[in-house]
Amino acid sequence: MNVGHVNRIVQISRNVTELGRSVAFYQERLGFQPSGPVFRMEDALVDLLGFGHHAVNVQRLRLGTQELELVEAGPHARPYPLNSTSADLWFQHFAICCNNIQNAVRQLYRPDSTSVLPAAISGRPGVVHSPIRLPANSGGATAFKFRDPDGHPVELIQFPGDTGARQAFNGKIDHSAISISNVEASVDFYTGILGLTVGTHQTNSGHEQGILDALHDAVVEVVALRTFPQMSPHIELLGYRSPVGTALRHVASPTDIASDRLVLHLNGLRGVVAALNASSQVVRLVSHESAALIRDPDGHLLMLIE
Repeated sequence: MNVGHVNRIVQISRNVTELGRSVAFYQERLGFQPSGPVFRMEDALVDLLGFGHHAVNVQRLRLGTQELELVEAGPHARPYPLNSTSADLWFQHFAICCNNIQNAVRQLYRPDSTSVLPAAISGRPGVVHSPIRLPANSGGATAFKFRDPDGHPVELIQFPGDTGARQAFNGKIDHSAISISNVEASVDFYTGILGLTVGTHQTNSGHEQGILDALHDAVVEVVALRTFPQMSPHIELLGYRSPVGTALRHVASPTDIASDRLVLHLNGLRGVVAALNASSQVVRLVSHESAALIRDPDGHLLMLIE
């Protein structure tokens, strides 16, 4: 029996060092547009996330109907871990669905932008900024992974031919993927506690997957979790069988640069907090909604709103 029921992903909330630098990157290279002006995070959320007593600036950006929230954690925030891979258990990216990935990559590296150039993750030896086509048994998509100015991973993805309902979301955020240590435990958490449903469950492997992820002999279980009735964006669980990912030596603080948060709207907030025996307090927002910050089995942060 489900304790809560997530009905939509409100936004992806991402900590950045310099707000202006990151806004320029996402606007000029990926086509995001501001949802409104920069604003100060409300006190209840500043306290909940542990930012202390200083003002925290926030900019929300839209891509189609989906939203990315950039939170200025400042220059003293713990930086994104060096030499991270998608198998590491703090990994979280979001994927932008493209109509033409070659054009999207060209825009990503456009020479007329003064914003920071992205660092490529994917790549074949001797080939610069080349999207990778996965075989049919791994979904058949063409994708390219890279990092934003703070080291956060991002993916461009184009699905082949007729992909049904998913095709309608081209040019928008398709999903956010998180690396996990135990597929069964994570599926139980997201379906049993939060009421998401399993869409697809497949295993990706082979030479192309390794080039896409910059990993040797990559083998990864991919589980798509969906809200109802919305199809997109959705959550993907990445359970790497090879290589085995590492965890942080410390518990990541919500103020760390690596601490992305999925903001989920759900029914049954207090029941979820009680079921998890979570220490998080439930706070009241100026919108008159309630919010709580919880962690999944691998420590990924989720902001729940009701």
